[in-house]
Amino acid sequence: MARIDDYKQSLRIAGEELKKANLHRLAKLSGARIDLNDDKVELRLPFLGAPYVVEVGGDVEVKMEEADREIPLPEKILICHYLLNASSEAASGELITFRQIADGHFYFDAFQKRARDPFLATFGHHPDVFRTCGEMLGGKPVDTGDVGMTFRVLPRIDIQLILWRGDDEFPPEANILFDSSIEYRLPAEDIAVVAGMLVYRLMGIARSRQTKA
Repeated sequence: MARIDDYKQSLRIAGEELKKANLHRLAKLSGARIDLNDDKVELRLPFLGAPYVVEVGGDVEVKMEEADREIPLPEKILICHYLLNASSEAASGELITFRQIADGHFYFDAFQKRARDPFLATFGHHPDVFRTCGEMLGGKPVDTGDVGMTFRVLPRIDIQLILWRGDDEFPPEANILFDSSIEYRLPAEDIAVVAGMLVYRLMGIARSRQTKA
């Protein structure tokens, strides 16, 4: 229960910061669209290919525009943090690992458990399944590894997932890369969280395909 309380507190703090922020500036820097709706300001942005809206008024609400379901608290917090950390820093084109992110070493074990390890466990021996699921989530192929794809997770954040096939001598291997500008857009803990969200979304697609097969 303490964990849920921590999430609620984090969301409350983020909401209070959004209510005090220059939302027009945050929208411009984050790539969100801003709409004025009566007594609310609505910030619209895609997350993992789906349209979300953040309503800022007396309260702050994070919703999916085209689905009537409750958004998990970590997703709400992440999207609010992305808006609050909106940066004018341009994408560098330089790809870095999680270890290279400032403070990444503090959250490296969590990153491995949330993102890299489940990605490898699910798709390491099934790279073609990864390719198919990645395409279904809007991923674009990259010429890295045996199967590599890049995903537009948020308007200013791309994440690259890479698999190498195993052979008789070596097991499969995986890597997750980020444009170095991500350090200006999210703190290290949130970067670990968003990478895990991407991987688990892909795993969900894989399970759904397996169930239908």
